[in-house]
Amino acid sequence: MSDQLMNFARRWFHNCRVPLVEVDGLPLPPFYLTRDAWSKHLNSIRAMKLRGDDVIICAYPKAGTHWVWEMTAMLLKEQAEYESRAKELLMLDLTPVKKLDVLPSPRILNTHLPFLMLPVQQILAERVKVVHVYRNPKDVMVSMYHHMRQFPLVRGHADSLQQCLQAFLTGRVIYGHYGHFLNQMNSFMEDNPGVPVFNIAYEDIKKQCKRICALLTVGQDPRDSVRRLAEFLGVDVTQELVEDIVEACSFSKMKKVDEIKEQVAFFGMPIGQKLYRKGKVGDWENHLTEEESQLFDTDFSKVLDTTRFHFQDRL
Repeated sequence: MSDQLMNFARRWFHNCRVPLVEVDGLPLPPFYLTRDAWSKHLNSIRAMKLRGDDVIICAYPKAGTHWVWEMTAMLLKEQAEYESRAKELLMLDLTPVKKLDVLPSPRILNTHLPFLMLPVQQILAERVKVVHVYRNPKDVMVSMYHHMRQFPLVRGHADSLQQCLQAFLTGRVIYGHYGHFLNQMNSFMEDNPGVPVFNIAYEDIKKQCKRICALLTVGQDPRDSVRRLAEFLGVDVTQELVEDIVEACSFSKMKKVDEIKEQVAFFGMPIGQKLYRKGKVGDWENHLTEEESQLFDTDFSKVLDTTRFHFQDRL
């Protein structure tokens, strides 16, 4: 693409609002600009060939995907070294399947898609390990609001926090209602108890990064989030490696590393944008009034039909 055309595209996209693409009732980001293009890509995902040593990290947007993806990569390499690529380059939603097919094993794939849009039969047949990251929905909403404000293509539902709140509770945000995402994950786990699924709460990772030394000092069980994840992945780790990974994956260090990673670009603009803002547990209390918080709890509970996931407000 010529420099003139690139500059024109940047100016045009900066000044316009590209609508979300709805497929099967789910609002999707404009990675693919038409419903037909998105449908074709989703069909290729459902039909893709998985491998027995694949790991798929599933998480709703802003629930902690990148954090756990980086930890998983370190554990499988058994080294506290950052992945040079952005997670978007191994994202099912964004990357053509033919590019994922040629990646060397083990592949650490990631997605924000609800479970029924994934290659479920291949997951069952190959017993692919699934890592599910979840987070307090109120913090997810606040984080999404700030993220969308720096992403001009689809920021129409985030012009104000109140607008984002209403869109979030009615499922008119990217990837739809968070409650539906959690319901599908819960249903898959109930229907397929033999498939390895590891649930990890964003808040528990934060606790570990903050308290690991204290836990060891007072004699509590050191098999915390990273150790349990390593055990799930079948990796034999030392306490030294666990501590190195915890330190490398501290929020402040991850934020700095993200700024130099290779990014996926759309008309010359990075799609990943800035993934890290505060990462604070309970930050929603600084944004929502008591009335808005109560409205959130009432409306969200009408959609969520499982008690499997325990949402935490504080560390």
